Amino acid sequence: MESNEKETLPLAKATGLLRQLQLAYLELMKKIDKAFRENGINYTLGAGSAIGAIVHKGFIPWDDDIDVLMDRDNYDKFLSLKDKILPENVIFKDYFSDNSLNVLLGKIVDTSTTMITVDQYGRKTVSGVAIDVSCFDSVPENKIKRKFQWLNSIKALILVNGVAPQNHGKLIKIYGNFLLKTTKNKPKKVKKLVEKIKKYNGKSNMVAEMLYLGGNKIYFDKDMFSSFIDVEFEDTKFMITAKYDYYLRKRYQRDYTVLPPKDKRLSWHNCIYLDVNTPFKDYKENEI
Repeated sequence: MESNEKETLPLAKATGLLRQLQLAYLELMKKIDKAFRENGINYTLGAGSAIGAIVHKGFIPWDDDIDVLMDRDNYDKFLSLKDKILPENVIFKDYFSDNSLNVLLGKIVDTSTTMITVDQYGRKTVSGVAIDVSCFDSVPENKIKRKFQWLNSIKALILVNGVAPQNHGKLIKIYGNFLLKTTKNKPKKVKKLVEKIKKYNGKSNMVAEMLYLGGNKIYFDKDMFSSFIDVEFEDTKFMITAKYDYYLRKRYQRDYTVLPPKDKRLSWHNCIYLDVNTPFKDYKENEI
């Protein structure tokens, strides 16, 4: 029997820097949850955070962020209210407000903190603790139109990331490098591509995270966002889709309640520095 099969829940909590980071995310998420609830904005915990809530009643011990998902209607509502409803020292930014970002996800940032991460390409990012907000857009029923929507998503993500994909085949890699070299006004091009991606909203019963890895070609019923419940998470409660079991089984294509092997329990964001008492704008390179 595998050693991970002998383990019983709950597992021990994370320690050290990872636990400090989790607690910083938790405090930020409490503020976000309060703002959303007070203004009728529905969201659901997603990905590892959803598994954490259902299986661990909090963070997965090796998880290093909180994932928030919304449908397009709630996301647009949030964008229209963000400047009024977010509390002091909490801001929203995305690629269109800050072209230095290399993702199309929205980010809700605690500006009173400093977090430094290093990505897979060795690029360092200095920011506050930030929670990603991923939006689900409608996907066309027609397979050909769906293919073009996916391609538009990949184009936009290449331009935003600034690096050609390394794991989508040689042709995509070559095209990615060509696109990066020949596109002059990247923000303008990305905006046009996103508008093309969004044009199917309200015209289909399928949705996907089209601004995150082209949705990974995983499509969900839009009624996943029709009802929500509260779920225990650490010392509080957050919102999750009432259809969390459907979402998680389709998202991961496996039994999400089974613990993964120990060699698969990885943190992905590579946080190398955290200071919850210093605004990231005051960070000085020589302070580390």
